[in-house]
Amino acid sequence: MSEVLRTVRLVLHPVSMSDHGALLTHWTGPLVRRHLFHDRLISAVQVSEIIDSSERDFATEGYGLWALRPARWSGGIDGIDGMGGAEAAPGDPLIGVAGLSHHDGPLGHGVDVEILYSLEPDRWGQGLAAEASRAVLDYAFGVVGVHRVTAEIDMANPASAEIALQLGMRRRPDGPAGPDGAAYYAADRSRWIGSRRIVDAVP
Repeated sequence: MSEVLRTVRLVLHPVSMSDHGALLTHWTGPLVRRHLFHDRLISAVQVSEIIDSSERDFATEGYGLWALRPARWSGGIDGIDGMGGAEAAPGDPLIGVAGLSHHDGPLGHGVDVEILYSLEPDRWGQGLAAEASRAVLDYAFGVVGVHRVTAEIDMANPASAEIALQLGMRRRPDGPAGPDGAAYYAADRSRWIGSRRIVDAVP
């Protein structure tokens, strides 16, 4: 099972220690950390711990976090006649992160698999978060076989709520409205597979 994903504009590789510096820069940016870490400044040690946790999750659960980089196509977008495909060239900038993590669900309703993403601010508004998230959900439902994926949405960030709706996620009635204004959305495997073509993970 390959863990590298491709979309028309992105290549997604599982995060590794070779991404550490780029992740630290990305996640400590003021606009990114405001929504992802509640404006907390994370340390280099914490970034290492996140990478370690993701690598363990890939080994045990089949999913984790992916680094997003621009796709470079050869042989045409569709790789016609098997000539070429999308790859991220060495040194291409990390433009974001998308992935899955497991955590306790709202109101103690078991363990959830949550989708997460972040993008460099100069990439906002281009549809890349939804594009990456679709690839992650296709992988989660079609390759790993996850039954449900949730999203915790900061309602002060309406763009994230719009992305959840674009992905076909529905607001969970059992999700509490927390003191930070969070709402919970979910996508189910049966509904996702029924409404979308599963995108293969690629070698």
